[in-house]
Amino acid sequence: MITLSQILAWISQLDAVYTENKAYLTELDSAIGDADHGINMARGFSAARKTLEESPPADIGAALKAVSMTLIKTVGGASGPLYGTVFLKASVTCMGQETIDEEGLERLFSEGFRGVQQRGKAQVGDKTMIDAWDPAVTALKEARSSGGDVAAMLQAAAAAAE
Repeated sequence: MITLSQILAWISQLDAVYTENKAYLTELDSAIGDADHGINMARGFSAARKTLEESPPADIGAALKAVSMTLIKTVGGASGPLYGTVFLKASVTCMGQETIDEEGLERLFSEGFRGVQQRGKAQVGDKTMIDAWDPAVTALKEARSSGGDVAAMLQAAAAAAE
């Protein structure tokens, strides 16, 4: 089971990780992009964390929607709409819920993936985030089908995305 407090802690951790790795992500982006990915993502998740702290959400869906809207407003380039879409589509699956079980987690990931794929119009093999999302969602579903709990599902997704 995933709780609202765990979601809020996760967003705070994302802020810390993006801030810590801002220079590295920007360096990677400079090879094929405009060298601003780390800067944009750090700014976006810092703003998302602050939004959630200043206006505590009532449920997980509201938290994810607030993150979505903040990322869309604060993250430049294609990343803002793409990551914002992931969180927006995920939020719809859990509006009004204070916890997410295994079935809910599968819906959340599946809808987030479907949304980003539709928004970016990318397919597996295009060398986009879809190449990580597709195996992650597949592994998450397989872990659930095998009787895995939320932790096992998330571990399987993370391993498959690498």
